[in-house]
Amino acid sequence: MRGISIIVCVFVFTGFGKAAELASSFRQAVAFAEAQDKERPARAYGLLDLKPYYEQKYGPVFQSCLKSTDRADTSAFSFVVAIRKDGRVLRLYADHETNIYGCVRKTLQSG
Repeated sequence: MRGISIIVCVFVFTGFGKAAELASSFRQAVAFAEAQDKERPARAYGLLDLKPYYEQKYGPVFQSCLKSTDRADTSAFSFVVAIRKDGRVLRLYADHETNIYGCVRKTLQSG
């Protein structure tokens, strides 16, 4: 089995919460994430705090999904997570569905 390739972009909301302020598509969510990544405070927070936290919290979920999914689709996929200030997930955006993403999505939405 070849290795799975996942690209994750995380967009952190600093004060938003209304659905109207969320991206309306995967492409728009990626653009928001990339723009936010250019802001120094957001970039530092993402690299130093958010990324390690979510890797520790959800890394085991990805591993579990790889082991539990029959005929795991290990093709690359990308997703963006819109996160509230308190860390709760507001919405997920994906470039396409795979069985691994479907498995992980359930946990992300509830976490």
